[in-house]
Amino acid sequence: MNITKNQIDDLNATIKIELGKEDYAGRVEKALKDYQKKVVVNGFRQGKTPMGIVKKMYGKSLLIEEINKVLGESLNNYIKENDLQILGEPLPNETEQKELNLEEDNFEFLYDIALSPEVNAKMSKREKVPFYLIKVDDEMIDKQIEGICQNNGNMVPVEEIEGTEYLKGELIELDEAGNIKEGGIRNEDASMSIHYMKDEEAVNAFKGKKVGEEVKFNAVKAYPNKTDFAAMLGVSKEEAEKAGENYCFIIGEIKRYVNAEVNEELFTKLYGEGAIKDVADFRARVKADIENQLKGHSEYRFTIDAKEKLIKKNEDVVLPETFLKRWIVAVNENMTPEMVEKDFEGYRDEFKWQLVKSAIVKDYDIKVEAEDMKKEGRQIAAAQLQQYGLYGLTDEQLDGFAAKLLQDEKQRQHLYERALDNRVFATIRENMKLEEQEISMADFEKLFQN
Repeated sequence: MNITKNQIDDLNATIKIELGKEDYAGRVEKALKDYQKKVVVNGFRQGKTPMGIVKKMYGKSLLIEEINKVLGESLNNYIKENDLQILGEPLPNETEQKELNLEEDNFEFLYDIALSPEVNAKMSKREKVPFYLIKVDDEMIDKQIEGICQNNGNMVPVEEIEGTEYLKGELIELDEAGNIKEGGIRNEDASMSIHYMKDEEAVNAFKGKKVGEEVKFNAVKAYPNKTDFAAMLGVSKEEAEKAGENYCFIIGEIKRYVNAEVNEELFTKLYGEGAIKDVADFRARVKADIENQLKGHSEYRFTIDAKEKLIKKNEDVVLPETFLKRWIVAVNENMTPEMVEKDFEGYRDEFKWQLVKSAIVKDYDIKVEAEDMKKEGRQIAAAQLQQYGLYGLTDEQLDGFAAKLLQDEKQRQHLYERALDNRVFATIRENMKLEEQEISMADFEKLFQN
């Protein structure tokens, strides 16, 4: 095997790989023997097919397969051993590659590679990056408290229906004349919510009614959803399909959802006994919670501004764009050259950021430790479990979930990249000056519109 590199210019080169029979013949022979053991051909028992037949049937495909394996390994090893800093991955040359002739023993392959340009990743405290602190105003606190009260309310008995109540009682099917239908549906433990009724006429029929009173209404119009309708009747969906439309509901119980009041009972429920002294203390705690929630917004915006700052610093860096456009099309299914051309400005910035990030990792000797990846695993696990209402789990409780994520190779790579990004942005924070600026939520949202 002979591998040579031809430098075309500062950013582009080709790698030629010349293979002789000795580079692949042994691998092909082994692959054929492995196939002979497992292949099933009519007229022969498994493992007893003559090698001549195996070669005739699978020889060419196995030859191509093994040559490709040799090429991939040789190319990667050459790039690694020669410390070539490349962008994307090698692509087969489109103009000078010789046609593959499997009748020959020697083969020649030509690949194009794109070389990474030098970038400036040095940082100093003279360089400023904005860091936005979102102001928490009274309106935001009031809105948060309103949501807390809504989420911690209770169903309480009331005397009269206003239009949002939950009812329990007896439901009786009526005939077309409005009389009790003989053999019709009768649910003595029926329940329904006025709030979810879809028919205004039915809602109005219930308004003002009290316990013990009767209401006649069209249940099909009130609850057009078949599942809700069947549940109210207390029958299966199939039975509900055959049921009539008109019913009488004898009100047995009226309950209304009432928001929690801002008082000591709510404080204790949320934070434990004695943790909150009064309303002022509660508002201060809510404000602190909102500020903590908004930190993630501020940090995310910082990553955008820091990236833009460092990309701008390298705006004069030239990329091997012709190669990169080819590579993007090659590795993305359904991507066309026209699509890449249209969006290439965004691709260009992302390539530059990856170069800058790699340079920061190298220049500042950044390393990702096992604990970094475990921390990321805990965060992902916590976010997933919160979707099921599980909050406040300890690190020890989350470690089991994190360990499962780390067992999966794709998840490990994902966690590594997250941890690496965190290390990189922590390094930027340490080496550049963060210019803190207070900003309203409305103005903060405008930053993303621009």
